[in-house]
Amino acid sequence: MYIKSVIIDGFKSYGRRTEIHGFDPEFNAITGLNGTGKSNILDSICFVLGISNLGQVRATSLQELVYKSGQAGVTRATVTIVFDNSDKDQAPVGFEKCSEISVARTIIVGGKNKYMINGKSVQNKRVQDLFCSVQLNVNNPNFLIMQGRITKVLNMKPHEILSMIEEAAGTSLYETKREASLKMIEKKDAKLAELNTLIHEEAEPRLDKLRKDREQYEKFKKVERDIDYLQRLYISHQWLKLQEAVKNSEGTIQSITKKIEEHKQKITSNLDETKVIDEETKALQAEMDTDTGGAIKELEEDLSKLSKSEASVSGKRNAAKENINLEQRKLKQLQKSIKDDEIALLKKEAEYQKVGSMFEELKKTNDDDAKAAEEAEKRYEAVCSGLSVNEDGQAASLQDQLIAARSQVNEANTTIKTSEMELKHTQKLYNDKQKQVNVQDSVHVRETKVIQETTKKIQLLTNELSNIHYEDGSLEALQNTQLELSNEARNIKRELAKRNSHRFDFTYKDPEPNFDRRRVKGMLGKLVRVKDRMFGIALNACGGGSLYSIVTDTQVTGKLILERGQLQNRVTIVPLNKVNSGVLHSEIVRKAQQIAGRDNVWSALSLVEYDEDVAPAVQFAFGYQLVCRNLEIAKRLAYDKQINSICVTLEGDFVNPEGTLSGGARMNRGCAILEMNEIVEYENRLVEIQHELNQLERQIAQVENVAGQYNQIRQKLDQENHNLNAATQRLANTTFNLNQQEIDDLKTKCEELKQAIATAKESLVDGNRKVKDVEEKLADAKGYRERELKSAEENMKKARKKSDESSKKWKQREREYETLKLSIEDLKTGIATSKEQLSKLEQTIQTLVEDCEKLEEESAKASSDVTELKARIKEMKDKMAAQNKDIKQKLARKERLIKQNQDLELDIKKQENEINKVRNDNKTGYDNIHALENKYPWISEEKQFFGSPKTRYDYTATNPIEAGKKLKVLMEEKEKLGRNLNQKAMSLVEQEETLFNQLLKRRGEIEKDKKSLFNAIKNLDEKKKKELKKAWDEVNANFGGIFSSILPGTQAKLVPPQGQDFLKGLEVKIGFNGLWKESLTELSGGQRSLVALSLILAMLKYKPAPLYILDEVDAALDLSHTQNIGNMLKHHFTNSQFVIVSLKDGMFNNANVLFRTKFVDGMSGVTRTVNPNLHKK
Repeated sequence: MYIKSVIIDGFKSYGRRTEIHGFDPEFNAITGLNGTGKSNILDSICFVLGISNLGQVRATSLQELVYKSGQAGVTRATVTIVFDNSDKDQAPVGFEKCSEISVARTIIVGGKNKYMINGKSVQNKRVQDLFCSVQLNVNNPNFLIMQGRITKVLNMKPHEILSMIEEAAGTSLYETKREASLKMIEKKDAKLAELNTLIHEEAEPRLDKLRKDREQYEKFKKVERDIDYLQRLYISHQWLKLQEAVKNSEGTIQSITKKIEEHKQKITSNLDETKVIDEETKALQAEMDTDTGGAIKELEEDLSKLSKSEASVSGKRNAAKENINLEQRKLKQLQKSIKDDEIALLKKEAEYQKVGSMFEELKKTNDDDAKAAEEAEKRYEAVCSGLSVNEDGQAASLQDQLIAARSQVNEANTTIKTSEMELKHTQKLYNDKQKQVNVQDSVHVRETKVIQETTKKIQLLTNELSNIHYEDGSLEALQNTQLELSNEARNIKRELAKRNSHRFDFTYKDPEPNFDRRRVKGMLGKLVRVKDRMFGIALNACGGGSLYSIVTDTQVTGKLILERGQLQNRVTIVPLNKVNSGVLHSEIVRKAQQIAGRDNVWSALSLVEYDEDVAPAVQFAFGYQLVCRNLEIAKRLAYDKQINSICVTLEGDFVNPEGTLSGGARMNRGCAILEMNEIVEYENRLVEIQHELNQLERQIAQVENVAGQYNQIRQKLDQENHNLNAATQRLANTTFNLNQQEIDDLKTKCEELKQAIATAKESLVDGNRKVKDVEEKLADAKGYRERELKSAEENMKKARKKSDESSKKWKQREREYETLKLSIEDLKTGIATSKEQLSKLEQTIQTLVEDCEKLEEESAKASSDVTELKARIKEMKDKMAAQNKDIKQKLARKERLIKQNQDLELDIKKQENEINKVRNDNKTGYDNIHALENKYPWISEEKQFFGSPKTRYDYTATNPIEAGKKLKVLMEEKEKLGRNLNQKAMSLVEQEETLFNQLLKRRGEIEKDKKSLFNAIKNLDEKKKKELKKAWDEVNANFGGIFSSILPGTQAKLVPPQGQDFLKGLEVKIGFNGLWKESLTELSGGQRSLVALSLILAMLKYKPAPLYILDEVDAALDLSHTQNIGNMLKHHFTNSQFVIVSLKDGMFNNANVLFRTKFVDGMSGVTRTVNPNLHKK
């Protein structure tokens, strides 16, 4: 199949219809001047072949393919190619019967695109399939060789050259199948992972759970059978015991009734004897009253009154002392507070002084700079207005300044004269006073000595105080802290009593000597701490009755407590070493949070804190529940197959996976776990307070002695300071001191006058200088004004800048300064207020002390009167003792008889209660017998066998008491097993095992398929390698032959890189007369182009296409090489048609048919020429 003719109409530069006929079946060349449309013929062929990459036809849109983009009246482009299809071996699939095939393509400006085959309109895909069936895939155009492709081949790396071989060999099909197989493996792996996840995370756990449920169900049934056996044994034994108890009760009643009668007779006898004793005692008492006349009674009444009076006075005195102590403590605290405030005030004032000096300095600098700026502006304004600024910054004319300077000189002269006269007079007075002063008078000497001695004493006392390690007010501070802690402890105890905390107390007696109470951990609810009160109700519901369970270290401890601890209430023991603890798997919690959200579901265990040593008990109570925000979430999670756990809402509603829902009306009741937490906090704080109080008591005991010494020395120090102040005041009022003060004043005045004279002299010199300066300025008034104006302007700018900087710095410090100022004012106000309170407190203490002294006197007098009266009563009672002995004996006998009667009456009541108890027990026994017979119908049927040997009721074979204990354990175990019993487990486990086996079988099939795919990939790799080896060998041979024909005397081959397999890549090796080059860089540019062209053509020859298009591939070659290419094409490609665009004679002279393009009237045209030499040949 080859091109016979091409008809171009409106395509690119071919504006008019141009028919190009007579294409040679082998070698066609197109030449012409640049821009005449040579390459456009090739573009038209590619256009018909259905090219989609418009860049290869040098266009960006289909509209550009129309002549002048449709702007010259031509609005469509049509290209028709007529192919010769006489060779049926090369015919496209489906066109074997057509001797010619006409393919046309038309585009219209606006985007319409049309294809036709043999005059019939077809789709683009149909055209592409036609050409692809004969290796003319225009979108992967191996048959199209452009100049840029040669450059690309020159730069290829080994693996890229191998890719060209793969393309030539057509192994892309293998790659496609291999990639499809790998994708299939990936799918299999994903499915396998999904199955493994399903097996390991769903099926296996579900199957394991069902198996455990089945085991639990079987265990439950076994426990039921054991319970039935033990229950019959135990109940039958109880029934027999009740029968025996009923029979024995009547004899017991008769025996007790007889005993009661004997007690009553004894009581009557004792009463008679008591009456006799009373009569005898009255007679003796009457006789004794006559002797004493009732004097003792009167004295005792007086003593009672005096004692009450003494107690009242003593109480008032103690209260007064306590008030004094309290007020004194307040006084010391207030003094300490004032002292602390004064220290703080000193610090603040020091800081204020420091900051203030800095602030004042900054403010002064700011004021000075502002003033200087203002003065500079005034000076500038004055100079501008013709005035001059003097040294004081005032604007004035030079004449005014001269007058002012002369006035300053006159004033200075006057000041000097007057000051010198006054100084002379003052010095005379000073000398006279010096002569009048005595050396020392006696009063001055005495007071000076007193001051020195007092100062020494103060120093000694101060040293003593510093050696005592005690801070003033420490004892009072400790006592105040003690009082506060005691009050806090009382408040906590009151709060605990108010909360009825004994409900949660667990009291027991030590079951054995030296029992370690740490073995009993306490009530479970008190061992956990709720992290957030929001979860209190939910956690209370989770814990339930377990919160009141008592946690012990082992079951042995629990047994000791139950048997010997003398417990007041029924309790449940949770031994840590036996409790069945556990927690929800973290994966279940994670999945639950994925379903409902992390803020809507939590594991109950994560919401409490606890110590690690009680973890098993806490996990037992909270380990298997989830806490949900609301009932809807709880239902969704509980019934979810992946979660399948008990869920509790924040309102306390229970949702069981088995379908049970319970809750409601919980909010009206207290939350036990939160109450326990609060009580534990109070109890812990109470323990801390007690510990702190114990420490305080020890500290107070240590400090009291030191505080006493400190206060004694402090009082002495205060007295000496008072003495020193008084002596200093007296010393200041002596005659010697007054004269000395007058001398000092005169001396100071002399110094001030001398200073005034010196200042006046400086002013005189300055005034004379000013006079001289102003006179010089007046002499040069014009020049001076110009200089002054310039200087004033510069000074004004500098002053403004400096003033702005100073203002910024001052404002930065202003806030700190004001804050300190306010703090100091607050401290001063506080100190003043405290001092007022201190004064009032001292007056209050003075009043209390006076009241207390009066009460002391009253208490002493009352105590003396009571002591005197007690002595008189004792004297009279001793006198009566002898007379009272006989009465005492009789009364003692009477007391014994009364006590005996009381004991007998008490015993009668006990015996009567015993009779009632026996009768009640008798009635209860009958009731219990009837209740047992009604509850257990088998009793009536089998009671004749009760206790019989070799029956199920043989009590010698199995102890009924032990059976009862074991029955209790089994009942608890049954209740525990029955909580989460899955009665469907027996049937469900078989279904689940079948499903599990199906999953395993399915996984095995997938693994088998995966293995088959790996084997298929291995076979494809082997086939690919075989095909590549074949293609490599053939391309290598063609490459060498083509290159040697183009460039005689050379060799070319494709070899793998050194040390590598050919599947890793191939590289080009070139030899000249047997000498192989190391690199292509050793070749010239034209030789490298020949190498690339030879390699491309060798690839094409492996599976030749019917048509090849070459576009100026000889552009970089010289004429001899071009000639050789033409010869090579004719020699090596006899079964393919070549259409070559070239500008060199060496190329197109070898062509059988030559087409020349030209440009006429702005459009391209074509003429055909047959090569006469080759035609003749």
